[in-house]
Amino acid sequence: MIISTSSRLTTALEKQALELAATLNLEYIPRKKRSLAQLQEIHGPVLLVTQERLSIEYHNGHSFVFHPDTAMLRMKAPRDPLIEMVGSEKMSVLDTTMGLASDAIVLSYAGHEVTALESQPLIHTIVARSLQTFETGHPAINQAMRRIRTHCIDSLSFLKNQSDHSVDIIYCDPMFSENITESENLSGLKPLANYKKLSIEFLTECKRVARKKIILKAHFRDTVFEDFGFVRYVRPYQKFHYGEIMLGEEDAS
Repeated sequence: MIISTSSRLTTALEKQALELAATLNLEYIPRKKRSLAQLQEIHGPVLLVTQERLSIEYHNGHSFVFHPDTAMLRMKAPRDPLIEMVGSEKMSVLDTTMGLASDAIVLSYAGHEVTALESQPLIHTIVARSLQTFETGHPAINQAMRRIRTHCIDSLSFLKNQSDHSVDIIYCDPMFSENITESENLSGLKPLANYKKLSIEFLTECKRVARKKIILKAHFRDTVFEDFGFVRYVRPYQKFHYGEIMLGEEDAS
């Protein structure tokens, strides 16, 4: 993978591309009037820097780019299962699997204090920057995105450095073995994502750090709920189920 820019190069755009290249340890290749396809043929996927956005462009026409469309659709719905599980009282929520940040945006929009973790530097760079700059046309949604704190770090490493009972709720939406092939939104994310599964060590740290509960989202065929002691909430005709482990002081100690 390389970094390049749109064909309309400016000094500011080139500066941004060079800074990203240094941060991500990628090679910057000037566009020089070449088409994106020509760059891809030589160098493979391209992290493309334009005035409007950052995106990763692949040979097959797929791309990884941030857009809060999924979160915005959920905000318009009369109810959202994740928001119902978190509750109406303002909570501090640690999202251990940021990805495209749809869950984090919905939680922040609902008034919760959200910290989101992403272990993959490319995903974190694109999404974290977009959360601070993307304009939806809705000030309240923009503000919800700007409030989200992000960290580029493995979630287990982050948890090990947190104090006991330091966050109300921990949320996890890992990418397990059951792929949702009909989800076009995830097509550009799959080559970059961290497919590490839930572990006893991770769950033990979650129980230490969280005060109130741990919430898990996974494919309806996944046995992770039963394997790790989550109470599964079945959503008829839905691809994903949610589960939770309620915590008291004795559980989190």
